[in-house]
Amino acid sequence: MKLGVNSVLFGGYDLKTALEYIKFSGYQGVELASIVGMAEHLSDTAEEAELKEIRQWAEEMELDLYCVEAATDILVPENRERTKRVFDRAAKLGIPMVTTGSGGKSDDEKQTEASLRAIEELAQAAGEAGIQYALKLHYGQSIYNTRTAERLLQEVKDPALGLNFDATHVGRVGDDPVAAIEALQDNIIHTHIRDTFLEQLKIAAPEHQIAGRGTVPLQEITEKMMDTGYSGAVVLEIIGAGEYELPQVTAIAGESHGYLSRLFQEANERKGVH
Repeated sequence: MKLGVNSVLFGGYDLKTALEYIKFSGYQGVELASIVGMAEHLSDTAEEAELKEIRQWAEEMELDLYCVEAATDILVPENRERTKRVFDRAAKLGIPMVTTGSGGKSDDEKQTEASLRAIEELAQAAGEAGIQYALKLHYGQSIYNTRTAERLLQEVKDPALGLNFDATHVGRVGDDPVAAIEALQDNIIHTHIRDTFLEQLKIAAPEHQIAGRGTVPLQEITEKMMDTGYSGAVVLEIIGAGEYELPQVTAIAGESHGYLSRLFQEANERKGVH
């Protein structure tokens, strides 16, 4: 299984530092954060010289570039245009996909319709850029659970569109994350992973997002991912650590890597894969 880290965990540090410590923590790859106001390790205005530098750093540290997270409210036209510019930069870097949420408000039909049209527009743009668009199921937004994801896939049939699955969002709205993977498996092209307390609506503090410290059924989730033949990246996405010291964020990454690696190893052993 390909384990990576979203660079948002290292949002208080420059990208070169983030990559160095992600590699040191044992990961195979990285998801670049392009999130305005949180972590913008890849800018939508990055010129070729900056892109070349990113490629060089990743190659030197032997890290694969799995995805770009460009989280934003895609119902705002200016944000969609920014996302399209991120698509172009991702393509130039050889990154296969970009992920965002749907925007909108859960169970608001007017906003859900607007989200579907925005997703359709962005999926088309991603395809034209030669990449995929991984739509993240996100608590509070229009596409947030199994039911709304299935509606999306019925109404927006674009080959560039797939799903980014995050159990912490699906679980907090009452869906069983394991059952959700089963139902959506044919369309999951990317995965965010972390821990939290599913019985709480708010994502826990970073130290409780470390894999194994919350109530997300990570063992059952990793087993189901193996059972369904998922072959994409699994990316640790931990938010809220922008003010943490470098040793703290490195410890978060390292402890999570150890826990997740063990879960996937055990799942492989149960399947007889070595």
